Parts: sequence; structure tokens; C-alpha cells
Amino acid sequence: MSGSKEVNDIKKVITTGPTVAGLIKPSTENLIEPKSTMKDEYSYERCTHCGYCRHVCKVYNTSWSETDYAGGRNRIIKALDRKDIKFDKEKIIPSVFRCMLCGNCKIVCPVGVDTLSVFQNFRKEVVRRGAVPEKLKILRNAIIQNNNPFLEQHSDRFNWCDTCEEGKEAYERAKLNLDNLSSADLEKGEVETPQVGYFVGCTSSYRNKELVSATSQVLDKLGIKFIVFPEERCCGSVLFRTGLEDDALELVKHNYSMIRKSGVKDVVFSCSGCFSTFTLEYTRLANRKLEFDLYHLTQYTLKVVKEKGLKIRYTKRSKDNPLLVTYHDPCHLGRYCDVYEEPRELLRMIEGIKLFEMKHNKEMAWCCGAGGGVKALYGEIAGEIGRDRLTETRSCMVRIREDRLKEAIETNAEVLVSSCVFCKNNLYQVANEDNSPIKVLDISQILLDCEFY
Repeated sequence: MSGSKEVNDIKKVITTGPTVAGLIKPSTENLIEPKSTMKDEYSYERCTHCGYCRHVCKVYNTSWSETDYAGGRNRIIKALDRKDIKFDKEKIIPSVFRCMLCGNCKIVCPVGVDTLSVFQNFRKEVVRRGAVPEKLKILRNAIIQNNNPFLEQHSDRFNWCDTCEEGKEAYERAKLNLDNLSSADLEKGEVETPQVGYFVGCTSSYRNKELVSATSQVLDKLGIKFIVFPEERCCGSVLFRTGLEDDALELVKHNYSMIRKSGVKDVVFSCSGCFSTFTLEYTRLANRKLEFDLYHLTQYTLKVVKEKGLKIRYTKRSKDNPLLVTYHDPCHLGRYCDVYEEPRELLRMIEGIKLFEMKHNKEMAWCCGAGGGVKALYGEIAGEIGRDRLTETRSCMVRIREDRLKEAIETNAEVLVSSCVFCKNNLYQVANEDNSPIKVLDISQILLDCEFY
């Protein structure tokens, strides 16, 4: 090749090399988008088996099994397509369901394989062909029968209101709103419609009532007259992630109609799993016309604080003696929904708190280990992955200067803060089992101990 154009074309298809110890993704500046009309769920055809995804797959780095990372799983899919291997309902299950669907492999893939779409579609296909783990069958039946995955009574979903005055008031406002909307005596337009609804989610309703109470109290502190949704059902996240999308469609229809009927304009979530499911699946199924806005608690709190010109003070510490925290990015909030900055901006605004970053953060953050059904189906693996994340928490890196030295020191954070109930639970469990000095809190619990003025 002698012409400059040919040389330039070659340069455009060369990447800058592999990920650096899983800290940053490879540069895609020189990559040309593949000229292909294939859907994302079939993009495994582009996989070159380069091995970049090995560096970031926490399951692979726990099991060391070639079937557990993205490249190995893509090989299996290709081999099934070509009929090089037979479909075995029992043998296929681990390679399909031991993936946390954390999405880190998608971030580092130099050829643009949308691994999240590929592997969720793969799960749908193997489920259709009868390969369903026994524990997953129990979860599916629980959700279908009781509208939650915990085998709890649906009628007990709002029992937490008995010990949370703010939640009780929100529930009563919701019931009054429903009564007003159904009243034949009221003319259209006479009903004062609430503007904000809080979608609680199953895990906070039944297992982490401290988080739903904290969120309710924080919204009340911000002066928000919110409602909950008395007819709320499971959002369907676990079904979407585990190949059972068809079973989730009735839940989507119900929850979507319920929120529309309530008339709220903003829906707030404290659960990152519920938030990502509404943001991705509900929005897709509604043809991107939900007609209400979605906010994670971190986004909504930051929005209100800025609109009202409020300051925030952590009441348990002072500016001179701040609580040292590090922030863990949930996969559902970060890589799924691209929400990285709002939680950090919110934490930095709080007087009495000082934020330090772990070296694996934002789009390269390690998964807590609880995602994609792994916690429910393979709890031991989830524990080991959570243990790794907790260990990293104790060695945070902070920039002392902004000049070229960019010197960093190691520090011991006192608290690991996340904004996902599943991350909080898995990391808290590991910290408790290991007698770790690190305290694990949800960001709602931090905000609960704050003064807004």
C-alpha cells in the first residue's frame, strides 16, 4: 500500500492495546463501527476471542473456568449455532446462569459486542428450550403467585408503614388520591394530583425496611409530598435478567397502568434494580413514551437540593472531623443507566463527609457479586466476589494534588456507601462474616442522618 488513504484506513482499525489491569477500558478512538445490520443480541458473531474480558470478569477470576467469561460463553453460543456441540439442558445451565450481567465485559470489548443483550437473549433461548435452574423455578413461581420473589404475602407489602410515619402518610395520600380519581362526583380537573410517586420495590418492602423508611424520611425532609403505590407489584427485574421476560410482561402492564392512573409526573426509586428495569425494559416496551419521569433517589435528591438552593450537613460528624467514605457503583445504576456523577456530586456536597475513590470506579467498577441472579443461584460465588470488592474498599486512592505529580496516598475508608439494596446486602453480609472494620451503608441511610437547610 503506497497511498496515504490506505495507510490512514489501517490506522483506523488498530486499537491501543488491552485494558490496564482492568482499570481502564481500551481506547476505541481508532475503531470503525462494524458495517453490520445485526441486532445487538446477535453481536457475539463479532467476538474475536481476544481475552480482554477475562481481566474484568469477577466470576472467571473466582472460578477460573473458560465457560464463565464472555469470550468463552460466546464460543459456546457460536458452537451451538453451528451445531458443533449438542444442547444439553443440564450441562448448559452453569455457563448460562453464572454470569452476573454486570456489563464490564461490554465496556472493555474492543469490537463492540453488546454482551448484556447477547447473554440475556441467550438465557431467553435456553429457558425456552427447557434449561431452567430449580431455584429459578421457585423464584418465578413466587413472583407469579405473590408478586414478589420472597414467598411473602402480597398483602404484607406495605407493612413497613406501621413503623414509618412518613410512609404511612404517603400511603394514606395515595389511597385518597385513588378514591378521588374514581369518584363520580368530582369534575375532571378538580382532583389535586400528587406530583411524586415512590416505587418501593420488593427487597426494601420485605427485607430491608430500614431503607424504605430512610428514603421516605429523606423525601419528607426535602419537603416532598409524595405517594407510594398501594397496588405496586414486583417490577420484574429478576425475570428480565434470567431469561423469563414473557413472565414479566403482565407485571409491566400492571405497574405502568397503575402509575399512569395515579397521575404522578416523577417516579423515584431507591432500588437500582427497579430503576434500571423501568429505564430500560419499561421504556422499551412503552415505545419510549412512559409519560412520567424516572429518578433514582440520588438524582432526585440532588435535583431538589439544587432547585431549592439547599445545603446539606451530616449531623454525626463535622467539617473538621469528616466521615471518610468511598462509593461503590452499582452495575444497575452505573453501566446500565450511566448514572455515575450524581451520587458523587451529592456526597461531595455534604458537610461532614469526605469522599475517596477506589481504583476500580465508575464504568470500570467491580460488581458486588449479587447481580444477574448469581446471588440467588450461586451464593458462594457471590460471597467471594463481594469479599474482593470489600478488600479493595480498604485501600482507596485519593488525589492530593491536581498538578502533574498526581500523587496518591492510600487511606482506610470508614464506610462503603452504595445506592443499591442488593449491593448493600451482599457487601454487608461479607463484611459481617469477615468481621471487617468497614461499615456498609446505603446512601439513603447517609442522607437520613443529614440536615437539609
